[in-house]
Amino acid sequence: MPTCYIIGAGDVILTDLKAEEKDYIICADGGYEYAGMLGREADLVVGDFDSLGRVPDTESKIVLPCEKDDTDMAVAVDEGLKRGYRHFVLFGALGGKRIDHSIGNIQLLAYIASKGATGEIHHGKKRLVTFSDGEIELGAELEGYVSIFSLTEKSEGISIEGLKYEVKDTTFLYNLTRGLSNEFIGKKSRIGVRKGTLLVVYSK
Repeated sequence: MPTCYIIGAGDVILTDLKAEEKDYIICADGGYEYAGMLGREADLVVGDFDSLGRVPDTESKIVLPCEKDDTDMAVAVDEGLKRGYRHFVLFGALGGKRIDHSIGNIQLLAYIASKGATGEIHHGKKRLVTFSDGEIELGAELEGYVSIFSLTEKSEGISIEGLKYEVKDTTFLYNLTRGLSNEFIGKKSRIGVRKGTLLVVYSK
């Protein structure tokens, strides 16, 4: 599946970005500073460029006004959706100088899921993954904790297999932490939801 990679201005570790020719790379504002670490040119640069401090000298760019309803990362996601991409990986979406941007980018994962796509935030070894009305599988090599949250008011028909704590056809609410601190046990695991949007957080 082709991936749309979006690189923001937060804390970035790009060592596990293995973009292929079929993949699409968008730098959002200050994320353009990391373009030299990609091993290839970004396909598109978007932003008002207040973080970068200059408008980059590249042909494929969208210059946004400073006063706008959406963040640069959100516009980058929409550009990826317009181009037909259904899987997104965000770098530089956490950390940085403003925690509100980190929270906004987690909400952006929920937006991606609402469009029928899947989204991930990569932050070093940390992985934040969202999906709606479906399931994901995680490998047997994973260790440590895995936490599962509902990003919709109610997520129904949740099934968890292959983790320390398994459930079948249960419901999580957005304001409860029932899914916090499950554990990998050396088996392939599956997390599914019949109706709703889940956020899964683990370390690779």
